Amino acid sequence: MHARPSIVLLSTGVLAASGLAGCGRVDQSEKPNGSRPPATLQLSAAITNRSVNISPSEIGAGPVRIVITNQSSKSVRATLAPAAAGGSRTTRDTIPPGGVAAIQGTVGAGSWRLQVGQGIDSARLKVGRERKSSDGELLLP
Repeated sequence: MHARPSIVLLSTGVLAASGLAGCGRVDQSEKPNGSRPPATLQLSAAITNRSVNISPSEIGAGPVRIVITNQSSKSVRATLAPAAAGGSRTTRDTIPPGGVAAIQGTVGAGSWRLQVGQGIDSARLKVGRERKSSDGELLLP
């Protein structure tokens, strides 16, 4: 009669140990698609009648999403572009006064500008080396 609880405990222990064996880390060289990109950073930007302000103004390279509020008195069209000539640009449709919009893109190392033109000073975004992979982070899409 005492043998039955021992068998149940032994089989439960074997099942638990085999389940834990499958929870090890995966070697990056074994992943068919390599590492995941860095997690997307969310930045905030505000457009006033005089300038564009962005926060934070220094980040690591990788995907970004910039939420922009237009606190100026006129409609504007926001563009995220490298400070040096050329490179890829991301432009957002017109943002009305009091409106909110977002720009998404991937920024590389260097200096970037969020500009709206029309006599409003652009914001500078300083981008350093690429951020680390988001491989160990949970609850990411």
